[in-house]
Amino acid sequence: MAVMFEDLGIPLTQRKIVPGDTITSLNRDIWQYRRWKLNFIDGDAAIVAGDWIVGATSGAVAKVVEIGGLTVGSWTNETGYLIVDSWNGTAFTDTEELKVAANALIANVSGILVSLEETGYPYKAAMAKSALVVVHDATSTHGVLVGINGGKPDQTALIGIPMMAGSSIVLRNIEAIRNFKCVDYVTADASVVQITGFF
Repeated sequence: MAVMFEDLGIPLTQRKIVPGDTITSLNRDIWQYRRWKLNFIDGDAAIVAGDWIVGATSGAVAKVVEIGGLTVGSWTNETGYLIVDSWNGTAFTDTEELKVAANALIANVSGILVSLEETGYPYKAAMAKSALVVVHDATSTHGVLVGINGGKPDQTALIGIPMMAGSSIVLRNIEAIRNFKCVDYVTADASVVQITGFF
């Protein structure tokens, strides 16, 4: 008997959402592929493609696609730039420390995040073909309420698609992805939702 696997596309973007009691939707950067450039200084540990960087004070998050402009070559007070995607929309602060994995401080931001929309790169401005939504965790088993048709999920009326911790759903078209909204099923449930965009 053959086992069939569905091709959802290439996973290029990812986002963590902690909606709480606030109805939360996806910003453009999960469903339309975009990249940015971030300069850094004082790099004291290697940064590699695939690393997730976090601003130590801002809480900004992005995934490293490539590294360039290195001037020292030894990761001792290295300077250069990072090309990133999957940015969470929070601005990196000039001179703040960058962290990668295990909260290790590795470099300092130099300047601000700059959009690369005027340049060419693979999948530039492509719209997601599908998105995987996974309810990763919750303080109870209730999880979240999800809306995908433009309507808002509602905790009081219990309107929306209920998704318990550990459940998932695949959104199969751009309209469902753009219309996605979620909120905790019950007040203060502290759910964590992971979204992966496929292109």
